[in-house]
Amino acid sequence: MAAPCRHEWRRVVSAIMRLLRSLSAWRLAGIAGAAAAVMLLLPWPARAAASGWIGDRHAAARLITAERATGSAGMVDAGLEIRLAPGWHAYWRDPGAAGLPPAIDWQGSHNLAAAKLAWPAPRRFTLAGLETYGYAGGTVLPIAVTLERPGAPLVLHATVAYSACRDVCVPYHAVLDLTLPAGIAAAGPEAGLIAAARAAVPGTLSGLGLSLRSASVSPDGSGRSALALELAGPGAMLARVDLFVEGLPQGAPGPPQVATDGEQGRIALLLRDIDSPAPRLAGRRLVFTLTDGTDRAATFEAAPALAPPAGLAGAALIPLAVIGAALLGGLLLNVMPCVLPVLSLKFLYLARLAGSERRTVRLELLATGGGIIAGFLLLAAGLIALQEFGAAIGWGIQFQSPWFLVAMTMVMVLFAADLWGWISIAMPGSNEAAALTGRVHGRHSRAVLVGLFATLLSTSCTAPFIGTAVGFALSRGPLEIVAIFVAMGLGLAAPTLSVAAVPALVRLVPRPGRWTIWLSRVFGGLLLATAIWLLAVLARIMSVDAALVVAGLALALLGVLAVRRNAGGRIGAHPRASGGLSLALVLAALLVPMTGLTFRPGVPGVADPGGNWHPFVRASIAPNVARGRTVIVNVTAAWCLICQVNEVTVLDRDPVAARIAGTDVLAMRADWTRADASITNYLESFGRYGVPLDVVYGPGAPGGIVLPDLMTAPEVIRALDRAAGEARAAER
Repeated sequence: MAAPCRHEWRRVVSAIMRLLRSLSAWRLAGIAGAAAAVMLLLPWPARAAASGWIGDRHAAARLITAERATGSAGMVDAGLEIRLAPGWHAYWRDPGAAGLPPAIDWQGSHNLAAAKLAWPAPRRFTLAGLETYGYAGGTVLPIAVTLERPGAPLVLHATVAYSACRDVCVPYHAVLDLTLPAGIAAAGPEAGLIAAARAAVPGTLSGLGLSLRSASVSPDGSGRSALALELAGPGAMLARVDLFVEGLPQGAPGPPQVATDGEQGRIALLLRDIDSPAPRLAGRRLVFTLTDGTDRAATFEAAPALAPPAGLAGAALIPLAVIGAALLGGLLLNVMPCVLPVLSLKFLYLARLAGSERRTVRLELLATGGGIIAGFLLLAAGLIALQEFGAAIGWGIQFQSPWFLVAMTMVMVLFAADLWGWISIAMPGSNEAAALTGRVHGRHSRAVLVGLFATLLSTSCTAPFIGTAVGFALSRGPLEIVAIFVAMGLGLAAPTLSVAAVPALVRLVPRPGRWTIWLSRVFGGLLLATAIWLLAVLARIMSVDAALVVAGLALALLGVLAVRRNAGGRIGAHPRASGGLSLALVLAALLVPMTGLTFRPGVPGVADPGGNWHPFVRASIAPNVARGRTVIVNVTAAWCLICQVNEVTVLDRDPVAARIAGTDVLAMRADWTRADASITNYLESFGRYGVPLDVVYGPGAPGGIVLPDLMTAPEVIRALDRAAGEARAAER
């Protein structure tokens, strides 16, 4: 049986060979092509350029790539495609007033070094008065994928969270997987989708033929603000313009008002009703995306400058409420601790006027009030000058200057010597030597000086209503600054001017006697204590060495004046030798800030505040809040007496101290004793131009809760509870 079987197989093989020899070459080619077609039609697994859709009939998402394989370039063009039913929309990277933008977690991917998401230009949706930004009908978000090992297979594992909205918003969660094998990076069927999406990503202004000429923010009088942009260029004639702003503290503005000037090649954009005060936006880096209703769009950054509101051209248009706040704040300064040393001078001044003629009393008191108002005018002029030169301005910033501190120290020493009877500084009706070398004539000179120094010392305090008035003034122009500061001066001078209007009130003060001599000595000691406090501030701002040198010169000045008094006004043969020596000591003290004496330079606002408090780092607020912690920021200064009172009586004592010592609270202290741009910017973000400022953040108050200038422990604890969300939990 084996032989016949072998014989049959030989016959079959011979027949096949004869058939092949009889076929021509073209017939063989046809047979091979047919076989290849059959192979292509068979259900072989294809190289994946897209994942499956995950979602429902309203919205679904998938991953796509432009290539069928990874190639050798080390980069792959991918995209997140979101499919949306008619009437539904998804959100842009900044959703506006509501919504959840798409977010992708790539954990679980292999051979993935980085994935950079790009965002096509959005469109605007307005629902129930809320402005939101996103995409309708579906979108593709391009993704530039960088490989760890070029040429190797790529496995993408993406966990995607997004929301889609129509009348209501629905959150979506999709886990997408896509594997791209190694091989030649031939274009896949989704390459066109990704290319079109990348072409819709905004470019630069220059790509539109435009340039940014100016960006400004101004208050609108209701606590909100307006943003104005001016663009220029041959391409200024745009179609349906829209403008989207990223970086605002809160809210989303509506469409801009647009004005174009074809002849000048300019376009002006105005966004109104921004739910943030203008000082908080001034200098803040904002990202703008400009669209024109076509495929053209541009993204650019700008930090708007503070500008007065359009149409306000004078102090007459300042709201009466602000004028009232300035008057009331100035009046309350009379009872602040910072002016108590000067109040002692004013009281003794009234006592010495007791029994004088009505006209004399009135003129002297008017001179004191005039000195107060003149002091506020000088402050206003200085702030206007600094504002014009682009410098940081604020309430009490002169206490950050070593020259001011040295000058005020020597002035306090001279007034203390005056109260002790060692010199006479232009007493009413007196022609005695008043200052250092000679005679200051004029019977009202001392009254004006008392008013001036009352003003200068008062700026180390921020009374209630002062912050509102100063914030309004410094966010406007020169006329508003002058008007508000004059109003504060009138408030501080109100008690003096009231007595001037009714001079008979002076009779209520006992006539001068031995009690005034005793009280003068006590008040002189109070002024000397003020000088010591100023030297302590100088040590913080400049150095301990510098403060010790000035203290030595001040003591030498007191010694010269004491000897001069006991020697009948003479030291040696020359009658004015003491005056010359005193002047030399004062000038030497004023030169100390130029010597560069240092002891511990430090870095403003960064030195370790000690205790439960950490240095102020603004960038760490949001991450800590995101982790569920409560953050309290205390902006203080050594020269701010209210700040010191808050710290000693509230912040650094139980129960507040015990609360902030916990691991769930981060306490940060920002020291504004010396000028610090980061702290100044933080103050301005709240529309504030002075200290104290205390803000509490937390999951229940991510935008911050601003505490009162004069705090109490219960207020701080309630703010901490509210920020942590505990108060809301208790209510539920």
